Order: sequence, then structure tokens, then C-alpha cells
Amino acid sequence: MEVNMEFITKLMHNIGEFFGEKCEVVLHDYANGFDHTIVDIVNGEVSGREIGGCPSNTFIEKLQKNPHEIDQHPTYFIQHNKGKIIKSCSTLIRDGKGAVVGSLCINLDVTDFILLQNTVSDFVKYNTSDSMVDEEAVLVKNVDELTSYYMQMAEKEVGKPMSLMNKEEKVKALVYLHAKGFFKISKANVILCEAFQISKYTLYSYLEEGQQKAEKMGWNF
Repeated sequence: MEVNMEFITKLMHNIGEFFGEKCEVVLHDYANGFDHTIVDIVNGEVSGREIGGCPSNTFIEKLQKNPHEIDQHPTYFIQHNKGKIIKSCSTLIRDGKGAVVGSLCINLDVTDFILLQNTVSDFVKYNTSDSMVDEEAVLVKNVDELTSYYMQMAEKEVGKPMSLMNKEEKVKALVYLHAKGFFKISKANVILCEAFQISKYTLYSYLEEGQQKAEKMGWNF
């Protein structure tokens, strides 16, 4: 079955109008990578994103590790950096061969509902200890913010700025970034070569070495 983008676009605008200004609906197109995937958005004020933005960090990680997890657990909660609690639902769009070519995501600001949880708990189903809460999710405005976030997390994992890492630390950082789906971002190799001050050949040599070490040492990011 072909993807009917005209229908999807009309549907997302209807959903946004139906639920109102606190319901953000985002259409992602992955045909050209993961840098600028947002091709349409309704009520972008909820997350502060706009057309040309990119997916959240955890969404890319799930696509990297197991895209079927998104099909099985499409609904989760995000604690936005502005204090909002956002209930999110992601639906993958696949082509006729089953490949993921896009996604339709609904982000509903339920902060006010949380304050009234006793009366609307059946609708919200929010609990900070619930496995549905995706505490690591970060909604970024663009791919530059996403790139910075990943690199900061890699430095935190290793415990040292990238420019000061030795070979072993660089290897570990590369394995971490690969596991998180960082290499799905276009020009990821260029960015990392500059950050680590190494050549492209050395970069992939370190990555290959790191993946072998990860299997032996049981690194799990």
C-alpha cells in the first residue's frame, strides 16, 4: 500500500484542531536522513519545534536498536525542560517493503491534567515510576541541538572532554555514540573527526575496535 501523504497531512491538522492548542502533531520524513525530518507540524508551541527540526534523541535510539519497540509501545511520557509533562504517541510510516520512511507523532501537554490527576487518572495514566515514562527523552529544536546533546552525553559517559580523550577513551565514546544512533545524523563522521582531531580512517578504525571490545567486555549503553 502506498503512503497517502495528502491524507496523513489532513489527518494531523484535524487532530490538532480537535484537541486544541496543547496538542502538537508532527510529521517526520526520513527519506533524506535524520537531520531535518519535520516536514509539517501543528501547534509547534508545545515543544518549541518547527519545520526543519529533527526527532527526539530516544526516538532515534529506538530506531537504531529495535524499531518494533515503537510499534509495541507507541505511548510514553516526556518531562519537558520547561516543566511540562507531555504525553506522546509515535506511529511509524512504512513503505510497501516494510521500511520505515516516516512517522506521525502526537505530543499532548497534560500538565494541567496531572494537577487534576485524581479526577482524570483513567485518561492520563501517568506515574513517575511507570515504565511508560521515558525520562531520557529530549525534545530538541534542530539537529545541532541534538548533536550537542549526544556529544555532551558521550563526554559525561567517559568523564572527559572529547579534545582531551586518549585513544581508549575515544574508542569508548564512539561505541556509546554508535549505540545511541548518532551515526544516523548526516556528517556525524565529520563532526566527530573534528571533535576528536582524528582522520576519517582512524575514526572508523577506532569504532571497529570498540565494537569488538564491547562484545568482549560487555559494554551496554
